[in-house]
Amino acid sequence: MNISRLLRKNQSVTGAALLFYIFAFMVYYFTRPGEPSPFNYFVYLADAFWQGRLYVTDTPFYFEELVTLNGKQYVIYPPLPAILMIPFVAVWGLGSSQVLISIMAGAFNVLIFYVLMARLTPRNDIRTWVTAMFAFGSIHWYTSTIGSVWYVAHMFSLSFLLLAIYETVGLKRPLLIGLLLGASYWCRITTILSIGFFLIMLSDKWISAPGGSFFKRIKVIPLLCFFLGVLVFVFLNALYNFLRFGSPFDVAYSLHTISDVKAQVSPWFDQGLLSLTYIKHHLYAFVIEPPVFRADWPYVVPSMTGLSVFITTPAFVLIFLARLRDRVTMACWAGIIPVALLIFTKSGTGWTQFGYRYALDFYPFLFLLAFITMRDGIRWYHKLLIALGIAVNLWGVLFINKFGWYVLY
Repeated sequence: MNISRLLRKNQSVTGAALLFYIFAFMVYYFTRPGEPSPFNYFVYLADAFWQGRLYVTDTPFYFEELVTLNGKQYVIYPPLPAILMIPFVAVWGLGSSQVLISIMAGAFNVLIFYVLMARLTPRNDIRTWVTAMFAFGSIHWYTSTIGSVWYVAHMFSLSFLLLAIYETVGLKRPLLIGLLLGASYWCRITTILSIGFFLIMLSDKWISAPGGSFFKRIKVIPLLCFFLGVLVFVFLNALYNFLRFGSPFDVAYSLHTISDVKAQVSPWFDQGLLSLTYIKHHLYAFVIEPPVFRADWPYVVPSMTGLSVFITTPAFVLIFLARLRDRVTMACWAGIIPVALLIFTKSGTGWTQFGYRYALDFYPFLFLLAFITMRDGIRWYHKLLIALGIAVNLWGVLFINKFGWYVLY
């Protein structure tokens, strides 16, 4: 009887997850921009890999985020998204749609998120509402539809990060978790700093029961397996950089000189690549930045420099209600803070964008904190906040993608 019930439960979860995937794919597909993204760097890089090269050739004139060395041009971004696109490029070549691939990845993220919620709560209403918040009540919707190089990197990085969290709250296999976190890092370098979340959540694996000194309680094998998984991708990244630039370090950004024009028109670039002076710009975009109000129709339009995460996902106000002494809460903040601190010191706030796209690097932990406040039941105000978020993101997606009503600052 228990086995039969378990099979029925698994079938129900799988069926609901697939429905979410199909519905999210359709919504994302039909709300995408009318024109394909011109910034399909990963298609060119995937084609280079397929041809046995690390450098790209015959790129459009507006591809400026390339490093030129010894007469060859290299894409500055981590390469895993391009590696994953090789099957598409092998069939469709440079005509492969980076937008369609992004939408597929975004819908897959929704599927992963639903099964993650199914592991965290037996209540279908809770996991349905929280998944709807993730899929349609956050900037994940808009980001999935764009297909530019920056947005695609977010989509794939988020896929691996969500899978790592799913494994962490499930079977807890340290090696696999390390590999998944490493894969996320090879899409978006910053996500590796969320390592604290996994160390805290896996503490029962690598720390034995109380008794004796702390160091004697450490179980070395699980820790080694976890870090080995991460280091696989750290090594691959070092090798990739060494083969291109003769250095194992991530020097692509430093080799890619920010133009004087950017420095002149924006205070976000005048202190180099990283600076504490940039924190105020990021905090404004992350916490405060409002939409643009106009005297004529359509009166309120998105600003493409950013929009507060508490506007794009109002339910994030709940994260401050999560109990600090809860292990999951502590783990989430350990995953958020280091990533956010690094991002907040980076030149530029992610422009152009709807919302604050850099938050996607720690989005899963924000959602887990919001979920913690809902796990005892979805109240009317939870539903109201989620519904408001869906309305805001529908507004943003339609205004930007379909109507072209936005302001570039």
